[in-house]
Amino acid sequence: MSIVVLGKLKDRIERIGRRILERGFAKVLPRDPNALTVSSLIITLPTPYLTWLHHYWAYILTFTLLIIAGAFDMLDGLIARYWGRASRLGAFLDSTLDRYVDFIALIDLWIVSDMNLLSTISLLLAVLGSLMTSYTRARAEALGIKMIGVGLLEREERLILILLILLIFIITGIGAVALYGLVLLALLTNITAIERIITVIRSLSSRNN
Repeated sequence: MSIVVLGKLKDRIERIGRRILERGFAKVLPRDPNALTVSSLIITLPTPYLTWLHHYWAYILTFTLLIIAGAFDMLDGLIARYWGRASRLGAFLDSTLDRYVDFIALIDLWIVSDMNLLSTISLLLAVLGSLMTSYTRARAEALGIKMIGVGLLEREERLILILLILLIFIITGIGAVALYGLVLLALLTNITAIERIITVIRSLSSRNN
């Protein structure tokens, strides 16, 4: 599945989320978007233990919890805008707790990938790439440079890709799926970070000229 397809899938999911809110479901969800943000982290905390059990239904539960966490992460921003409760605290919590959720999801993949040397190195590189992707955006936007849409694999596409890899593993039961999925994530996250670094350098260089 190409990155373009992942991006289109992300956009489609966001449209579905907006339709859900517009049809009245916003009234049954917490009005405090920060509650959803914190909940998205809390429900992912048991997933490494579940994957460590190496049981089919534990994998299914892990996948389900990650899906819910992703839904909460999407809805918190939509809820904030829907009720007019967007805040700097909410933006800080969202971007900070997302890093923990990303790390936990990558740990889940690492556990089901047989935890060999290649998967461990790939895990470390994927974590580094994920953090640098977020860090470069934060630093760039602090300098007044917009980073939305810059790079192969933004956070939403990254989570969708992790979920797809985990789903394929659950269906096939082949640990190599998770292994090479981690390798792919290690490559794409760091390429994304490098793309953003280059974008910032070019933008700042053009300002100085």
